[in-house]
Amino acid sequence: MKKKGELNKEKQLIPVLIQLIFWLHLPIVVLWFGLFLMPSSLWPGRITFHFWFIISIITVQFFWGLVYFPITRKIDIICPLTTLMQSLRGFPFRSRENYGHSFIAELLGKLRLKVSYRWVNGLLIVTLILIVVEYVWWK
Repeated sequence: MKKKGELNKEKQLIPVLIQLIFWLHLPIVVLWFGLFLMPSSLWPGRITFHFWFIISIITVQFFWGLVYFPITRKIDIICPLTTLMQSLRGFPFRSRENYGHSFIAELLGKLRLKVSYRWVNGLLIVTLILIVVEYVWWK
């Protein structure tokens, strides 16, 4: 049986974990978009790295989205980090707030730029297409 002080420590740890997971997304997003701005002359393997980095991220999110298929009845890409973060915030696994949430939309919201989850997914698909085109033609 846990003591009262131990419960308070756990309650204090949850917001820290939420913030940690939230900000863990940032390097991924910065690489996702930022690598477009880096010239290949500076990093000759940048195009190949960018392609395989994105393919890895999309694959993980696709398979995590399959976990949600019985709930959503659609194939979607869902970030497992976001699901964990939303669960720690108290949203149930089956909640739309869990599988229909976007770090990018939340971050832009904090910057007072309101965008929808759907818009972010569209942007990610466009960048995925650009990355594939870049890999195929300029690798």
